Order: sequence, then structure tokens, then C-alpha cells
Amino acid sequence: MTTMHLDAEAKAELHSEAEKLIARYESPLETVKALMAHNCELETQILALAHRYPGLVAISYDPTPRVLA
Repeated sequence: MTTMHLDAEAKAELHSEAEKLIARYESPLETVKALMAHNCELETQILALAHRYPGLVAISYDPTPRVLA
């Protein structure tokens, strides 16, 4: 699970990308698959940036167990 703290411009850009992905698919399942793949791609890019520029991105692990409601 990842928590990203984004500025307003970045949030708007991600929202726009998500809307474009949602518009491409008629099936909710295919839409979810596409959004999950896009999310994995973004996380991979963030990890690559963190590896190259350690001061730019801070990555930490929160051992708190998730609670499912």
C-alpha cells in the first residue's frame, strides 16, 4: 500500500489520466484492470526516481496492519 502526497496540479493530472482510462473501457472489470496497471507503472517510476535521487523521494514502511471494514 502506498501513500502519495501530491500537490494540486499533480492530483489534477492523475485524475485526468484516470478519466481517460475509464472512458476507454465499457466493462468495469477491464477499467479496474487498466487503472491497477497504470498505478503499478506509476509506483515503478517513483521507485526508480527514489533509487536515482534519494533526497527527492522518501520511501518508508508502515508496519501497521490494515483494517478491512
